[in-house]
Amino acid sequence: MEFVRVKYANNKLINAEIKEHREIIEEYTEKKGYKYVGFIPVIFGPSGKTLEADLLFEKPKAEKEIKEPEQKEAKK
Repeated sequence: MEFVRVKYANNKLINAEIKEHREIIEEYTEKKGYKYVGFIPVIFGPSGKTLEADLLFEKPKAEKEIKEPEQKEAKK
């Protein structure tokens, strides 16, 4: 599992906005071979606004690891 921290651009009067999340997701999924799993908010402002979050990525398992081991037929 890979975690990437992103910070929201916080405007104290209105919304907090994140700008670079799409570039990060694209980089990890298309260039590094990860699968985007989700995000976890990790830092909140006094009003409850999310200020920072971790994007979660995982490496897909190789096909060899996913396949069931072949069962050999018992010798008679």
